[in-house]
Amino acid sequence: MEITIEIGDEDIQKQIKEELDYLLIIAEAMKPPLNISQVLVPEDFQAKIRELTGEDDYKFQRGVDNAKVTVAAKIIEGKDGTIIVVSPWLYLPVFDTMIRCFILAHEFAHIMNKGRFPKIPKDSFTSENYLGNLYILFDEYTADRLSFLITERLFTSPTEAWEQYTNNWVIEYLNPSSHPTYYEQIKTEIENFREHGNVDLYWKSIFETMHVVSVSIVHGFASYHQHNDKYVSLKIPNTEFINEKTLVLMDYLKEKYENKETDLHDGIGLMSNYLTNFGVKFEDRPGNMGYIYVLDI
Repeated sequence: MEITIEIGDEDIQKQIKEELDYLLIIAEAMKPPLNISQVLVPEDFQAKIRELTGEDDYKFQRGVDNAKVTVAAKIIEGKDGTIIVVSPWLYLPVFDTMIRCFILAHEFAHIMNKGRFPKIPKDSFTSENYLGNLYILFDEYTADRLSFLITERLFTSPTEAWEQYTNNWVIEYLNPSSHPTYYEQIKTEIENFREHGNVDLYWKSIFETMHVVSVSIVHGFASYHQHNDKYVSLKIPNTEFINEKTLVLMDYLKEKYENKETDLHDGIGLMSNYLTNFGVKFEDRPGNMGYIYVLDI
């Protein structure tokens, strides 16, 4: 496995490599073994992702100004195995080894999930879309739960930086997902759809907002479920996107994770209900073409 570090002087690079060598032992202990070909810490995270993926519009921060989701690491499939690209800002003084352990373990879990999750059937437009979006959320949920478990077992005494990093984690993820700008954006796009009638344009216009909101909610609930004793008195906010449909879906992800189940076909109905929060309903049509109904919210 190649470790490439593009930041810092020779001494800093040596320290980063030694820490990565230590943390990568986690990946070596996973079964089946993870095929990681390279770990890369670039000088410019966003530019490197664009270079490796060819996605010229990739952004490591997504969402509105006061409620952004920031990507700390990303896995990319290379010709010789998986490349893990780690953001250089993780080596700022406010972050430490325990935090970086969590981030790396999260990426290890994503790689592991690629081999564990069943293939999504392509014979039904509705099943493909509901399951595809459901597995995106379950992937994030399981990666968070597993990386919390690994990190907090490896570091039996939490560091000061970790305490600061995870303090109010649940609310810090649930509040941004409830930012009114996201709801207003969805409503505006629904109104625009009533004018232009192009369902593909509508889906494209809301997908990033739906993704940011949904992944933020999942991050919040993953910690809430993992640290239930800590948050026993926490009141979950009731918002346009965090409602009964959402709570039922989050309980479903919890049950599947804790029962070590990966077949999510029985969650299609829950995902269908959840996506109506964003005005979306999929329908099968002859020839597996499918259709997206745009609902009022």
